[in-house]
Amino acid sequence: MSSKQITRKAERTSLDLKAEQIKKLKRCFPEVVADSKINFEMLKAVLGEEVDSSVEKFSFTWAGKSGAIKNVLIPSKATLRPDKKESVNFDKTENIFIEGDNLETLKLLQKSYFESIKMIYIDPPYNTGNDFVYRDDFKDSIKNYLEQTGQVDSEGNRLQTNTESNGRFHSDWLTMLYPRLKLAWNLLKDTGVIFVNIGNRELHNLLIVMNEVFGEENFIETIIWRKKSGGGQQDDFFITEHDYIVCYAKDKSVFRLNDKCVERSAADYKLYDKKKKTYYKQVKLAKWGSAALREDRPTMHFPLVNPDGKKTYPIAPDGRPGRWRYGKVRIIELVSINSIDWEKKNGAWIPYEKQYAPKKGELAILKERSIFYDLVENTEGANELTEIFGVKDIFSNPKPSDLIKHLILLTTSAHTSDIVLDFFAGSCSTAHAVLGLNSMDAGGRKFIMIQLPEKIDETSAVKKFRFKTIADIGKERIRRVIQMIGEERKSELELNPKSSGTLGFKAFRLDKSNYPDNQFEYDPKKSKEENEKALREYLKKAAQSNLFGAGNEMDILYENILKEGLSLNAQISESTIGENKVHHVGDGKSELFICLDNKILDTAVEALTKPEFKDKILICFDAALNDSAKANLGLHLSLRTI
Repeated sequence: MSSKQITRKAERTSLDLKAEQIKKLKRCFPEVVADSKINFEMLKAVLGEEVDSSVEKFSFTWAGKSGAIKNVLIPSKATLRPDKKESVNFDKTENIFIEGDNLETLKLLQKSYFESIKMIYIDPPYNTGNDFVYRDDFKDSIKNYLEQTGQVDSEGNRLQTNTESNGRFHSDWLTMLYPRLKLAWNLLKDTGVIFVNIGNRELHNLLIVMNEVFGEENFIETIIWRKKSGGGQQDDFFITEHDYIVCYAKDKSVFRLNDKCVERSAADYKLYDKKKKTYYKQVKLAKWGSAALREDRPTMHFPLVNPDGKKTYPIAPDGRPGRWRYGKVRIIELVSINSIDWEKKNGAWIPYEKQYAPKKGELAILKERSIFYDLVENTEGANELTEIFGVKDIFSNPKPSDLIKHLILLTTSAHTSDIVLDFFAGSCSTAHAVLGLNSMDAGGRKFIMIQLPEKIDETSAVKKFRFKTIADIGKERIRRVIQMIGEERKSELELNPKSSGTLGFKAFRLDKSNYPDNQFEYDPKKSKEENEKALREYLKKAAQSNLFGAGNEMDILYENILKEGLSLNAQISESTIGENKVHHVGDGKSELFICLDNKILDTAVEALTKPEFKDKILICFDAALNDSAKANLGLHLSLRTI
């Protein structure tokens, strides 16, 4: 047996979904698959009456759908490069932030996180005509991505938004979303759930697409939430106050909403009401800002009598008349039950609503489930960012973390390391929610955030922090939330340093592969034989052993981790085997041994043929082994070469 027969190349791409589907079909109907090709006539014969051959049938299609379906099946050749400088607590945390196109990234996560995600929350572009719409190139996605993040195409033309003058306005939006939803479905556990935030314009299309991807039988609910009191005019006809959150289970027959929840912690409810003998927190009664001024809701601008016996009005810091959070009836009720606190700051009285902690044994989540509509407003998301960064207008329309906290509480467990995924992460409200909940209930939830490094307008707030992209904002927000929580939990973390593991994130960046054969661009105008000849010549010029410098060792390790299907949280340790440096990678389910030395010496070959390495995977440079060493190692372990 030759060395070529007992060695094979290390994995070069993400999961080949088409090949996997053919394997599944072959297991069910072996007679319909031959030479990896499907005999469609045989398949129809096997299925018999179950094949619908009628012309008229229910279906949903759009211009570009066939391309979107094919796009799901094209494996990614890209990689994720670790960035320790951008990370916090890289070696201990299991939270992930990925800067890159979410389509390519979701493909790269297919092996490592297949059926591993408990909950997905996304807030995709609403297709308002002003939102950035991801442009997918089915031929060379990673090249397209690298051009796109510069906001220019290969000819230097500026990328455009999806305007309504575009004849394929809805089709382009559906083509963008469909493959991402298909890949997301793969990642969900059977008990998992997805929430999609959406506005009026594409709600109907989203529901039909979700029915196709997740199955109509797995529809849970279309939740209405009040994003803004007073709303905003739309088309000069109606004032709208709400958005929608569409919810689907992976498998409704095994999915359950939580019917238990930890009580709110002292971190939330620090104040004590002696008369009512319970803890509470303060929430400002005054509101101002977008759609929250006197002119927006005149009936909600009226005086309250402060402790000095004088009148207090809701006034914004810049002097503009604001409004109260509630109308007169509700305010009178709060006064009558002694549920308003007054605090004097800079000579002015400020009123707060006293929101009480649940009584012992009361389940907060059940109480809140019935009042989802009024749970939280969108302006609170902007207020959060203002509090975190100290300036306004860092990011447009961020979702409030409390909104997402509620969804996470309904669907995840604090003590099972559930993973929450958001692949339109924006300013990372979802990461904020996960970190906040873990701090509240000592949970072990983990997050994966994916955000395109979309360039942003240079407002004064953005210039102050030197942000260039939305991804920059998201990462910095996570850092600041971690710092805030760390300060709140300082004494606890000093007593139990291990509990700081959830306070951090590993940063990764989508980029082209480390491997030259993945970087080679096939010419569609040339024949297969001509392209293969060009590839061989390209590889001769790029001597592989000289491609990898000392500075990108971790990049190569993580490309192999991803493409062999191990978690991005796999533990990496370094040891000496024989006289060679070898990295051991393990995630509790699988393990790899990776040697990046240019020459594997006989002492290492001898050590690696011992029983403890039997059937283990070893990845190394092809040129690092002679034929004899390859044959020897190939008989004892699974040898894969770069």
